[in-house]
Amino acid sequence: MRLWSKIQVGLGVLAGLCALAGDKFSIPILLYSGTALFGMAAVAIGLEAMFTNSIVLYRKRTYSETFQVIAAYAQGVQFCLIGVFFMGASLVAYLNEGNEIFHFLVRRPWPVLAVVGVYCLTQAVIIAGGPVAQKKGARWLEAMEFIAGRLLPGGMLILIGLAALGLGLFEFLAPARFDALGGRFLEVLFGA
Repeated sequence: MRLWSKIQVGLGVLAGLCALAGDKFSIPILLYSGTALFGMAAVAIGLEAMFTNSIVLYRKRTYSETFQVIAAYAQGVQFCLIGVFFMGASLVAYLNEGNEIFHFLVRRPWPVLAVVGVYCLTQAVIIAGGPVAQKKGARWLEAMEFIAGRLLPGGMLILIGLAALGLGLFEFLAPARFDALGGRFLEVLFGA
């Protein structure tokens, strides 16, 4: 086992132990620490995927789901986003500022829209790239699988991601105009 893999596994095990002990013994700081360590483990996995351009998500004796090159890089970005989310959530819970941050995100949703947009775009890249095992077989099967199984869903995710990024940019640049066009709906819904 390589050193980087040992770090990832060590962070995951330590995160699980901290979260379990924090929940079992009602020690919130341990629970928050465990959540932050899960985030660090996810970031470590993401960084490895981005630097090595390869990630194995599932492995069995006869099959492994390996992503390479740009699909692996996109998987790494997603793992980093998830890790940053867990670390941020544990910090917010520790500082007990969750209600204020939630109301800020309801009033100004551009960060959420930006993250959703990036996530959808990276998922589109992953789907379009596909795992290495899917690229072996008859040519016509590969072409049909690419069109129906990867290109169409990837195209829809690209449209959703671009729409979310566009809305986030519009909200960031012109918040009053965004609110006038219906952006205040969330504020009314959640009483922010």
